[in-house]
Amino acid sequence: MSKQPAPLSSPAEPTLGRPRSADATQAVRAAALALACEGGIGHATLARISAHSGVAKTTIYRRWPHAAAIVMDAFLEDITPLIRYRRKADIRATFTTVLKELAHALRGPRGDLLRHLLGAAQSDADLQKAFLDLWIGPRRAQAKEVIAEARARGELRKDFDAEIFVDTLFGAVYYRLLIPYAPVTDRYLEALVNQVLAGATARDRQAASERARNGEEK
Repeated sequence: MSKQPAPLSSPAEPTLGRPRSADATQAVRAAALALACEGGIGHATLARISAHSGVAKTTIYRRWPHAAAIVMDAFLEDITPLIRYRRKADIRATFTTVLKELAHALRGPRGDLLRHLLGAAQSDADLQKAFLDLWIGPRRAQAKEVIAEARARGELRKDFDAEIFVDTLFGAVYYRLLIPYAPVTDRYLEALVNQVLAGATARDRQAASERARNGEEK
């Protein structure tokens, strides 16, 4: 049975008085995320976020340039704990787990919201930069750390290209997410990692050598 995504935050009830800075930030994020999941990114207007969070618009403007940036910030805070890179026995197991956790986290409202955010980022330079700086950049850096560790252990060929590997794996997942012509299943992700890593790991090289020896023996 596939793992269901955790429920998204509910908007905070309007509060009286002046909330503390940390409380206000969390209230604004929770309101923005719930509103965007309820009616799309356009539904999460600054006025609605202010009304649902109990935080004044002037206070919100001091931290975020516009409502889409708040939704982006809230989305990242919500999903990041669910998709941390956790080391497994080898690079194949690590990336299979990473992709499965990402796919599980993006099922349902989070996936819909990510599609909306990516669409909005095409015409918003600030939002696009936020994607690169807060989502793509850190995720790629973590992936490269795993690859560097695997290379240091002798798991990978010396000519293994980390950039192409990351683009191929995650590009395939985002392609199916953005153009949902087929589901992103666990079986698909396992096959994807196996195919992209085919011939690249020490295990693959050993298996190829054994096949060659067996063929020679025949």
